[in-house]
Amino acid sequence: MRLSKPFAALAAIFALLLLSLFAAPIAAQSTTEDGSDFEVLQVDLSGETGLVAFRPQQDVGPEVGLTATIQGDEIAASTNNVANSPIGQQVVLVVDNSVTADTVTGYSQIRSAALAYMDTVSAGVEVMLILTGNNGQEVRAEIPFTTNHVDVREALNESSVGTASVTWNGVDVGASSFNEDGLRNIVVFAGSTGEVSAVSPTVARGSLLSANASLSVVGPDIANLDLSEFRSVANEVRGGIFLRGEGDNSMAAEGSRLGQIHRGTLVGRFSTAGAPDASQINFNYGGSGERVRVVADGVASGTGLVPPPLAESSRFDILSSGPTLFVAIALAVVAVLLFSYAMISIFAGNDNTLNTTLAAYGPQDAASAAVEAEFNLQRNKIIEQVVEKAEEAAAARGNLGERQNLLEKAEIPLRVGEAFAIQIGIIIVALVLGFILSGGNIFGGLILAIIAAIVPTLYIKFKVGRRAKALEAQLPDTLNLLASTLKAGYSFIQGMDAVGNEGDEPLAGEFRRTVNEARLGKDLDVALDDLAERVGSIDLLWAIVAIKIQREVGGNLAELLTTVSDTMTARTRLRGEVAALTAEGRVSALVLLFLPFGVGIAMYFLNPAYIATLWSETLGFVAIGAAFVSMTVGGLWMKKIIDIEI
Repeated sequence: MRLSKPFAALAAIFALLLLSLFAAPIAAQSTTEDGSDFEVLQVDLSGETGLVAFRPQQDVGPEVGLTATIQGDEIAASTNNVANSPIGQQVVLVVDNSVTADTVTGYSQIRSAALAYMDTVSAGVEVMLILTGNNGQEVRAEIPFTTNHVDVREALNESSVGTASVTWNGVDVGASSFNEDGLRNIVVFAGSTGEVSAVSPTVARGSLLSANASLSVVGPDIANLDLSEFRSVANEVRGGIFLRGEGDNSMAAEGSRLGQIHRGTLVGRFSTAGAPDASQINFNYGGSGERVRVVADGVASGTGLVPPPLAESSRFDILSSGPTLFVAIALAVVAVLLFSYAMISIFAGNDNTLNTTLAAYGPQDAASAAVEAEFNLQRNKIIEQVVEKAEEAAAARGNLGERQNLLEKAEIPLRVGEAFAIQIGIIIVALVLGFILSGGNIFGGLILAIIAAIVPTLYIKFKVGRRAKALEAQLPDTLNLLASTLKAGYSFIQGMDAVGNEGDEPLAGEFRRTVNEARLGKDLDVALDDLAERVGSIDLLWAIVAIKIQREVGGNLAELLTTVSDTMTARTRLRGEVAALTAEGRVSALVLLFLPFGVGIAMYFLNPAYIATLWSETLGFVAIGAAFVSMTVGGLWMKKIIDIEI
């Protein structure tokens, strides 16, 4: 069986597309980065000697050395404890003293854990204390940043059980309270989920990232206490730690353990001679490495340390799942078949070239001719079945004639069934691509499929509108040309034929079609009515009504057409004047409609934590809904003001 060239080309294109879909996840796995036994917290290149603060993930021994590699040059670094370095440290203790924490965990255990942590804090570390058992007051610092740890311990010992828990408020307040450069740690001693916090975990996470602060959490090992949100946020910020104890006094033990981890932070010193303006530095410690980004003469910490990945993870990794892969392949195959057959019916169809027609009368292999004839027959049957089913679906919806008129007005040479089949194929392809590109989220596929369902219709209507404007702009000159032919002695049909041959497209083509329909037997009045419907211009409709009246009662048709043409020209000039006068209003309307979106995008990049309230809080969703309703009402109102009918 021999395939036609268009069919083979389409099959090859879709095969390449499918291969690229499955090759993407394979290629994405080629470059990975090994896990590190330490975590870089801060890099300071502002002095003659570079400083790097890092936290070992395990005890690798004192003999292990730290090296820094800058543009291929490996530099040895000396290490000592952070307490003996110029890097400052600030710690915010967020202690849950709510009645819920006391009921679930026991506030005495929470307080003991905080005191055990304080026993390990070095003398020069600044500490702030925040209690989150809200007693009807705003969350504030019980003890501001101080190096007098005795005051912090006394405040903890004197603290009592409060009311409801607002722990996430405490995290947010602590993140905004840091006032010195250096290592910034927020330590939460949690006994509840922070159930009445006005600040969401998402907003608190944004505050931590903005402050380049880490989050460490110590909680009890209680089965019905869900601390997963604390764990998630701690894992998403650099330097985060999450600990849950077991048994009696477990929180105190974990508090002491956390303090030892923080106390074990090391600082490396290395030469920055020859460091470039913007560098990516590879640090190696204990046989493992970590790559960070840093600017010369600057300080980087938190998210500022994160370099661009060596190899981005592919969005096509979702295809590695067996069921998902099967569904994606099935949908892709259906889409390919529909789209391919629809395109074949448009571009291939029956081969009517001269050589092929004459080949039937020359010598040929009977067997191959029979095979090719059978293939063409089957292919045409399949195409016709697809088109017929699509047209039946359009007819069932009651818009078959309307869609055919739209296609004709848009000058798209397709049957309704062919256009419908192509649109279905596009929707299925968009559904699959959206599902894959959104990482397996079905809503992403549905959104892209909805867009794919709307865009073809909008495109057709756009072409119809653009063609209607072009036709209307040509009407005055065309009617003048028709009047000139009548004055020269042509009959009305001859004049229309001359306009069709001498005029400009697309109106000339419509006149030729009307003349051909009249010559083939259609009544001229009916052909003129069809012309008015295809063009869709009220001005042409008036002209045709005048022509039909003149044909019945007589008169000077040339003079009548000239008068109609002059009226159209005057109305066109008036429309232009109105458009010029309302230009300022239309531009103002567009600015007012798009300004909120522009401001929102700018705020998202400038302060994401601030604007995140819109989609993380109920009040934010209400505000978005009210804004869209107000914008819709305002847009319709402004459109009504500037839309002047002529």
